[in-house]
Amino acid sequence: MKGVVHEELAVTLLALFQEHYGRWVSFDALMPTPLLLEDVRRSPLLLSACCLIAVRHSSQELATQVAPKLFREAKALLSTAMLDVPQPIEFFQASLVLSLWSTTIGQVPLSIDSWLLSGFALQHSIASGLFPPSSESPTSIQSKRELDRLCVWNHLCLVHLHYCVGTRRTSILSRKDVDRCRLIVGSDHATNFELRMVSEVYLYWIIYESFNTTIDLPRTQAALHAWKEEWNYLLEQPRSQFVQMGFWFAQLLVYDQSLKTRSAAVRESLLQEMVRLSMGIINIAMDTADDRTRHLTDHIYHMISFAAVTLCRLLHNYEGQLSDWHDLASLDSLILSLVSWLHAIGLPSHVAHTMGDVVAAFHKKLRPDAGPSPNQSYAEVDPTIQDDFAQFFPELFGGPTSFDLMNGSILPDFQPII
Repeated sequence: MKGVVHEELAVTLLALFQEHYGRWVSFDALMPTPLLLEDVRRSPLLLSACCLIAVRHSSQELATQVAPKLFREAKALLSTAMLDVPQPIEFFQASLVLSLWSTTIGQVPLSIDSWLLSGFALQHSIASGLFPPSSESPTSIQSKRELDRLCVWNHLCLVHLHYCVGTRRTSILSRKDVDRCRLIVGSDHATNFELRMVSEVYLYWIIYESFNTTIDLPRTQAALHAWKEEWNYLLEQPRSQFVQMGFWFAQLLVYDQSLKTRSAAVRESLLQEMVRLSMGIINIAMDTADDRTRHLTDHIYHMISFAAVTLCRLLHNYEGQLSDWHDLASLDSLILSLVSWLHAIGLPSHVAHTMGDVVAAFHKKLRPDAGPSPNQSYAEVDPTIQDDFAQFFPELFGGPTSFDLMNGSILPDFQPII
C-alpha cells in the first residue's frame, strides 16, 4: 500500500476498524493498534480491505480522495491472491471484509461480487488446513485460536448465504457445512455476537432451502418457528433486535416469494401480516439506533430497505384492500421517515445513503401522488437507481411490480396463517 496510505493514517484507520469491525475477523480488541498494524501489514490485501472500510467513516474528504485508490489496490491484490494455494488466514479475513461491505467499498451494488468471493474463499479453506474439520466435536474446540479461526469460517458461510438468497444463486455449502458452524456453541470463549451469527447461518439456510423447491408456506413457517424456539434465548440478550429483525425478514421474504410465484392464495391475513412485518423491521431499526448503527454490515441495510420496498409494493398493488385496515398516509409517512433516517446516517458515501435512495426511488415510482410532502433529500433522488439494485439483487429489489397480482383473487380469512 505504499503511496496510498501513510503510516500515521494507517494506524488511525486500523484503530477505527479494530474498534467497530474487528470482531468479524477475530482481531484482538485489546492489542495496541501499532502492534496490530505490524501483524496486518504482512498482508497488503488485508490492510487495504480494513482501511477501505474505515475510511468511509473518517471524513468526506478522505473518503473521496483515498477510498478509490484503496479499492483499486484491493481488487488488484485480490486478483493475484486468488491464484495462490494454500492461503494464509489473512486472505480469508480480507475476503470476509470485502464481502460483508461490497456495496460500501465501491459505492455500487456488488462492486465486488460477494457471492463469488465468499464462495472462492470457502473453497480455498479446504486446502488451507487452518480451520477445524467437520469431523471435530464441539468439545475439541478448546483454544481461543481455534475458535477465532472457526468464527472467520462461520462468518464466510453467513455472508455467502446472505448473497445466495439476495442474488438468487446456488450455494456451495452443504447441510454438513452448516452444522459445522455449530462447533463454537458451548465453547467457553464464544460470545453473544458469535452465537448470533451461528443462529443466523441456520436462519438463512432455511430460507435458502425453501427457495430451492416449490414454496410450501406451512412447512417453511414451521421451520422458521422451530428456529425461533431453539434460539429464543438470544432474544433475552444484548443486541437482540438483530435476531428479531432477521426472523421477521425471513418471514417477509418467504411471503414475498409466495406472492411472486403465486404458490399461495392471497388472503387478507397474508397481506396484513406482510404489512406488520415490514413495519416491524423499519420501526425496530429506527427505534434501536445507537452509536453502532453506522458500523453495521451492508446486509442489515439491505434487509431494512427490502422491508420498505415491500411496503411500497403492497401499497401499490393492494391499496384498496389495505385502506380498509390501515391509514395509508401513515404508511407512506413511515417510508419517507425511513428515507430521511437512512440519509442521515454517516457520511454521504455510507451505504445507508445509497439504500435510502433505493427506497425513495421505489416510492417515487409506485406512490408518486401519495404521502406527505417529501423533504429535499427524497426529492433529489434519481428513480433510475432502482434498476441497478434490481439487476444485482433480484430476490430483494427485482422489479418495482414484481408481484403485481391486482387481477388475482383475494380470499377471505377462513383459516389462519401458520
